[in-house]
Amino acid sequence: MNGWRIRYRLLLLALAPVVVVALALDAYFVVSGLGALNAELRGRGLATVRYLAPAAEYGVIAGNRASLQTIVQAAMSEPDAQAVLITDAAGHTLAVSGRRRAVGSETIQIDGVIEGEQWLGFSAPIWRSGLDAIEFDDLLGASPEAPAAVGEAGAAGRAIVGRVYVELATVALQERRRRLLLTGLAILLAGLLGGAALALRIARGVSRPVMKLADAVEAMAAGELHVRVDEASSGELAVLEKGFNQMATKLEDAHLTLQDRIDDATAQLAHQARHDSLTGLVNRREFEVRVERALARAKAGDAEHAMCYLDLDQFKIVNDSCGHAAGDELLRQITHLLQTRVRGRDTLARLGGDEFGVLLEDCHLDDALRIAEGLRRMVEDFRFSWRDRVFVVGVSIGLVLLTQESKSLAEVLSAADQACYAAKEKGRNRIQLFQPGDRELVERRGDMNWATRIAQAIEESRLLLYAQPVVPLNPATTDGRHVELLLRMLDERGNIIPPRAFLPAAERYDLMPVIDRWVVATACAGIRRFLDNSACRRFVCALNLSAQSVDKAAMLPWIVEQLEAHRVPPEYLCIEISEAAASLNFAATMDFVRGLKALGCRFALDGFGSGLASFSYLKNLPPDFIKVDGSIVREIGESRLSQTLVRAIHEIATDMGVRAVAESIDTPQVFNALRAQGIAYGQGNWLERPRPFGEWIEQNACCPDPKVDGDAGQVLAFRGRKGEVLIPGA
Repeated sequence: MNGWRIRYRLLLLALAPVVVVALALDAYFVVSGLGALNAELRGRGLATVRYLAPAAEYGVIAGNRASLQTIVQAAMSEPDAQAVLITDAAGHTLAVSGRRRAVGSETIQIDGVIEGEQWLGFSAPIWRSGLDAIEFDDLLGASPEAPAAVGEAGAAGRAIVGRVYVELATVALQERRRRLLLTGLAILLAGLLGGAALALRIARGVSRPVMKLADAVEAMAAGELHVRVDEASSGELAVLEKGFNQMATKLEDAHLTLQDRIDDATAQLAHQARHDSLTGLVNRREFEVRVERALARAKAGDAEHAMCYLDLDQFKIVNDSCGHAAGDELLRQITHLLQTRVRGRDTLARLGGDEFGVLLEDCHLDDALRIAEGLRRMVEDFRFSWRDRVFVVGVSIGLVLLTQESKSLAEVLSAADQACYAAKEKGRNRIQLFQPGDRELVERRGDMNWATRIAQAIEESRLLLYAQPVVPLNPATTDGRHVELLLRMLDERGNIIPPRAFLPAAERYDLMPVIDRWVVATACAGIRRFLDNSACRRFVCALNLSAQSVDKAAMLPWIVEQLEAHRVPPEYLCIEISEAAASLNFAATMDFVRGLKALGCRFALDGFGSGLASFSYLKNLPPDFIKVDGSIVREIGESRLSQTLVRAIHEIATDMGVRAVAESIDTPQVFNALRAQGIAYGQGNWLERPRPFGEWIEQNACCPDPKVDGDAGQVLAFRGRKGEVLIPGA
């Protein structure tokens, strides 16, 4: 029943009472009718014998058989009478009519009702009335002694003088019973049919609106929000129908509004996926799609195209001296300039950093050179003003043609990149056309295949870690030994390649995560070696991670794995992340720093002060150390602005309980100026040059911590670059 539809449930609920009532009424009608028929027949039989008994008294007493026969014949005229018998007290028949079915005279002697298979017999005694009231007819020959001979005396002087027996046939009664049953059945069927019709109408009246509501709800669940129901009912169903329509209308309106928002958001996301957020130009991914499409056309012989790879020449100077905000504004202004020069069918894209790409469709070599020269001159003539400073910005352009002979997209992009690099090497602010037969470009392209060289260096274990100590500059408590690890690479001949030569290529080809994993593993192994051979238990080993590694979810688990594998306490490891890396994906950097803090590792914000957002990072990325950017440190002896910045950094760091470390201390003048500003820790070539990490471990494992005053806990001396002992305050 739980699986029935509501129509059948309602039909059952409406029909069940009707069936029960109809059956009950019909049963009552039939039973009462049958009872009435039986009572009526018995009543007629009893009334007949009770009437005949006193009427036959005189004839029985007088022995007048003729009168008794007359009475019997008259009684036979009663309906259903099939036999009438009058006997005397001894049971002798005095008068009879019909054929009786009672067996034996003894049966007749039973007073009351005698029931046979198809008959009913009724017997009653004939009582003699009071003796003094009887007058005897002389003609009947009665004698005064007759009463004494008639029968036994009854109570109060009465005596039974005979019996009357009447037998009624029940055939008619059975026929009436059958008709009564048929009538009851007909009434029952009529009642059931009527009740069923009424129940069906009631069920339909309720179920149809409900089913319409159910169908509408099902359709709405399937996404058909335009569905409505007719408001044709009354009462609670009317409320449901009206409420459903109102709800459906609101849902449809909300869906349309939401769909509009989704469409807008999708369009916005699609636009963001294809465009650069800073300049609004198409990004590298979309640019590569368009170049590949143009390349396919060129290979098919439909057209000839050209591609320019632009790299701003003085962007780093602006970015380092004025901050990222100035660099961003420069990029926006350069974008506006370039857009005024390219043709409407061309594609101008920002490929990353200060690099731009221009796809010149349906453009021959002469036109491409003319357009590229126009772009170069426009940028050359441009003057970028930021506050009280003016910068001259140039651009180096690599130009490559897209023809039937061009190979893959990667080859085209690499060729444009190499041509641009060649333009920079030749003096910047110039155009370099890539030609497959140009031996100089081919050789340079082979020399700059950093992806292969770096991969080979990793495979052949030609990556190195150098260590440079971080030392106290003023009398202050010391945290023990503090060293930063710096990356180097050996070339095929065993010569050291500085990081500035290969790290940009590693970042460009997304090799930094592999390198950083090697750095973490090697650093943890070196820390373990130092701890196993040293009594020093206050030690901080810092290493730098790139923005690519910070964005990777696998880097933090890798750090955990290496710390556990080498049994290194997390507080001995300090991860340095530069401001530039943090700004590329600030949300990912925050998550990564929180993970480091949860592990117990330390965190240093490198290159602090190079951007305008530096101080805001302290609030969202609370570090253990801040590394004052080298561009500020190097100018502290000559620039009042640098002195003010260093003083502000020192005061804020002190208030926050953060230790400030000055980088790039390369002269005694810078050293003294930093001490005057109160900076506690420093790092630079004038203090101590970097040396191989293994060598540093061997030389420092058995050495005590920097000399500390036992009472005040102050550093008294440390060893400088040339071995001389430097005494703070001297």
